[in-house]
Amino acid sequence: MNNPALCIDVSKSSSFATGFLSYNKPYSKPFDFSHTPDGMKSALHCLKELQDNSNSKPDVVLEATGNFYKPVTQYFIDLGYSVYVLNPLQTSMEKRKSIRKIKTDPVDTYRIAQVYYTNDLKPFKEQSHDSQELRSLCRQWDGFNTLNTETQLRFRSILALVFPKYDSVFDHLCNPTSLRVIAYFPSPKAILSAKREELFNLIKLCRHSNEWCNHKVDMLIAAARESLSFDGAQQSNIRVLQSYVKSLLTHKEILADIRAQINEWTKLSHNFQLLLSIPGVGEVTAATILGEIGDISNFDTAKQLVAYAGLDPSVYQSGSFRAKNTKISKRGTPYLRKALYQAASAAVRKRPKGPCNSVLYEYYTNKVNAGKPPKVALVATCNKLLRIIFGILSSKTEFKAE
Repeated sequence: MNNPALCIDVSKSSSFATGFLSYNKPYSKPFDFSHTPDGMKSALHCLKELQDNSNSKPDVVLEATGNFYKPVTQYFIDLGYSVYVLNPLQTSMEKRKSIRKIKTDPVDTYRIAQVYYTNDLKPFKEQSHDSQELRSLCRQWDGFNTLNTETQLRFRSILALVFPKYDSVFDHLCNPTSLRVIAYFPSPKAILSAKREELFNLIKLCRHSNEWCNHKVDMLIAAARESLSFDGAQQSNIRVLQSYVKSLLTHKEILADIRAQINEWTKLSHNFQLLLSIPGVGEVTAATILGEIGDISNFDTAKQLVAYAGLDPSVYQSGSFRAKNTKISKRGTPYLRKALYQAASAAVRKRPKGPCNSVLYEYYTNKVNAGKPPKVALVATCNKLLRIIFGILSSKTEFKAE
């Protein structure tokens, strides 16, 4: 590449930029501009001068810094500029080449330019609106799901201290009925002092039979009598317990809302049904894979898609030595890797009627029989699954075991 470029080091509310006419030919000194409509005029002015002096439309080059680069990228794309978004690993490698340890925003613009002019890069291709919405929703789902799991663990820990025998009453401590009972009667003392009718009416809200509700009331009273609770800091523990109940109920509402939105967006994609045709791939997993991959035509080969997911093996070689036991690179999107791991785990799980996915199960067992540890074999199965996905999405055909 030898055309003019505006190289930008992006930060939260402002950025530094340097204009280049060509390789090693800076046009302007580094200048800063704020991420506001007025602030962006400085960058646009430099772009106009670069175009006037070179008779060529300049490119915009920046580094993918958190989420801060996204509105800046969108701004220049909307104006018709080709934008190149660099992986931070690329500029980090350029920094390590320097003998002197220097880290400043103006210097970083020169490093960004060095990466741009010395590598064969492709301009940033914006995802479709549907894919962007699906990716955002699935990442929010994953975040709230993780938060919900952590809250459940803390809730169980406090509950074991306040009401030790409570877990013998309900199979699932965090279901709505169980949380409702704890919210109103958070201790053995509260259960024993309550009227039986109150406990029955509270449990009856789940619409089970009267016999089932009476049985649960009996179990509650028995658990309260048998519980040896910790009286120290009892009031503060009860308040914390009730706070966790409110959080868990809120999380359930949020997750249900996000799930409903995911379902609406997946209806717009034919590829969603193609992914569901793979045994072991559930609805949320399929939506996550679809949102993270986006347009399959962005990947020329399955190998590129595997690298994008960070499932490609690391390579270590020095002289005649070449390492045999290497880990995957993990330099791609972690959300895609997690979804693939969940799908592969479900696919190779044993069931009474046979494996969920015979193709992946056979591949997994062959790896294990060859001496691979189960986790290594499962990661290899993720790689196999992703190649299957590439073939399905590229050919627009459903999965067939044969």
